[in-house]
Amino acid sequence: MSGLSTARMSAIAVGVVLTALVGLLAFGIGGDEETLVGEPVPRVAGSTTDGGTYDIDEAQGKWVLVNFFATWCPGCINEHPDLIEFDTWAEQSGQAEIVAVVFNDAPDRVDDFFLNQGGDWPVIIDPTIAEDFKVTNIPETFLVSPSGRIALHIEGEVDAARLIELIEEPTP
Repeated sequence: MSGLSTARMSAIAVGVVLTALVGLLAFGIGGDEETLVGEPVPRVAGSTTDGGTYDIDEAQGKWVLVNFFATWCPGCINEHPDLIEFDTWAEQSGQAEIVAVVFNDAPDRVDDFFLNQGGDWPVIIDPTIAEDFKVTNIPETFLVSPSGRIALHIEGEVDAARLIELIEEPTP
């Protein structure tokens, strides 16, 4: 009878381990799926493709759209007109600005892209920024509130009209 008890105990142990593994896969391991919304913005500073520098701390009091992109990304190409529209509104209203962060692309390709497609906001080349924001699939965009906290995380293409509407909405 002890052989049967050992087999039963082994089956139960295997079942518990499999259940735990399924739970970890279903709910994520170590919180990798955590959102940054509501958190203070990670450091966004560095050298830009035009030889300048950018530091998000200098934009305090404004909304900042942090856009991760690459010239080889179809979604990034598709959303670019919306970013130009948002940038035009941001400059006219004085309420916001855009900063782009290059994701796995060459600076000369980025410069050519902006020359051909338009847009004149700062473009940072620093792969650690994408790591700090936990960016995995571009385009990804974060809207940072004037208080320096992440207000919105967009996975995929942005919609300029919706972003403007969110910023212009009166807060209760």
